[in-house]
Amino acid sequence: MAIPKQIIEVVYGVFADNNLSRILPVLDEKIVLYISEYGPAGSEYHGRSGFLNMMSGLYTICENLSVNSLVYFTADNDHPQDAIVTTGFFEGKLLIDNEVAILPFIHYWQLKDDRVVELRAFNWDSTKLLHRLHRANKDTKLPSNGHHNPGNGTP
Repeated sequence: MAIPKQIIEVVYGVFADNNLSRILPVLDEKIVLYISEYGPAGSEYHGRSGFLNMMSGLYTICENLSVNSLVYFTADNDHPQDAIVTTGFFEGKLLIDNEVAILPFIHYWQLKDDRVVELRAFNWDSTKLLHRLHRANKDTKLPSNGHHNPGNGTP
């Protein structure tokens, strides 16, 4: 039985090496991802294909994506945990302006039988990032407050 932290580290490791096939064994076939709408990939995704679609969308707007200052939170007892909370920030170069973008996050991971069955991802401080994306892509239909929603044409 794998330690949940090790499973999550595989997922975050994919950002460093861009090897998406490495992540598939740790994702449940029916994984559900809830990505907050305060970021460029905000939506709900289902299954491994949904995860791959979400990651592909991120790679179309950013390169050299990395996870930094990662901190893990688990319950304080000796029993194996099926949930982990992580916080840190994503950093990468936006392809639209070739400048660095930083996006702080908090993730809630639910695991079962050594696989990720659910991820709830929340970002903050994303207004500047969304403004940069909007400024570079005038076709984007972001509301004036910069809030993204799945039906407004942003990736």
